[in-house]
Amino acid sequence: MKKLSILLIGLLLVTGFAFAQDVAVDASASVTWGVDLNTQYTGFLNDASSSVSITWLDEADYASSGDDDMYGSITLTDVSFGVDGTGVTYTAGSVEAMVVISPVEITIYSAPSFDYNLAPAIEATNEIDIETALVSANTIGGIAISVPVDPITLTVNVASDGDWTTNSANDYVIGSDIVVAVDPATITLGVTYGYLGAPQTGVSALVELALADVVGGLDAWVGFDGNMPDGGSFDYDLAAGTTLALTPDNADGDSADVSLDSYMYFGTALADPDVDLSLSFTEPEAGGLADMVSATVAFELLDVLATSSWNLDVDGAYNTGDLKPYFGFGYGSDSVFDLNAGVELYEGFTGLDFTTITLDYVSTDLSVDSGIITVKVGVDL
Repeated sequence: MKKLSILLIGLLLVTGFAFAQDVAVDASASVTWGVDLNTQYTGFLNDASSSVSITWLDEADYASSGDDDMYGSITLTDVSFGVDGTGVTYTAGSVEAMVVISPVEITIYSAPSFDYNLAPAIEATNEIDIETALVSANTIGGIAISVPVDPITLTVNVASDGDWTTNSANDYVIGSDIVVAVDPATITLGVTYGYLGAPQTGVSALVELALADVVGGLDAWVGFDGNMPDGGSFDYDLAAGTTLALTPDNADGDSADVSLDSYMYFGTALADPDVDLSLSFTEPEAGGLADMVSATVAFELLDVLATSSWNLDVDGAYNTGDLKPYFGFGYGSDSVFDLNAGVELYEGFTGLDFTTITLDYVSTDLSVDSGIITVKVGVDL
């Protein structure tokens, strides 16, 4: 019996390898020597990683739909199945199901969303970023009814605070999404009202404009979010931004790579309204103004009407293919100056195939941190 089991396992393995779509083997190892200029400590660090994966099914999509005007449709997206170092891997993918009575589409899975944040804050930790978010201890379920009437798509959302076993208050929420697309503008509106027992009211809007070409093109947007809890006050925030492309579209039709971006945020939920501004420049290594040169410059002016602070971050690199010197620094109103600089030496420079040598220096605050210097030798499969 054991022999038979071993034979079956062997046949399964052979069959699996024969029909495998993709076999990927990756390995890397490195040794790094470093010195901490603060403590004068020195030492080596060895590191290695490896992985083997076999993919039978690679992010396939499946869908069913009818060929007339009345049918049910279900779509399964990004399903994958294979084997790696952890064992059998399986990704179920995402499911979308609807009933179509043309032109009306009734989505039965997944449940509609009532979360809006069309005017996001600049600061990641912004405490007054207004957004509509329903909180429930139960599983929210519902349907979305969509009616496209060119150039407008109207969607009505209805959901319950749990199912028939948990929605003890028979509480529901209703909302609507409206998208209007008329070149060069796309307008998105979102409205939420619920739960009906103690309703909060949310209103969001976004206007996106693809304006006439200016060098490579100019895009602009304005977003708004307003929310009023049951018995509370109406608070809102407003954001606006522009993206100016400084190079024309690439030969492959992709959008321009070099851009100048501006961003403004205004929020009302504090005693002093929150006003934040940012301006950034991006130059990619390929397809930019200067080949082989990459750079980003980002400036933020925060809390303009209150404490007022600012930050400047700059990164740059020059990749010849044989070596890549790089640097980065940040400074702001907090007087913290962080710095990193170094160079990556590739096989074309050193003559060592599959090998990268990196010389690096980093300090989190030059006023108190003398920094760390490292030399790393890495080999990749």
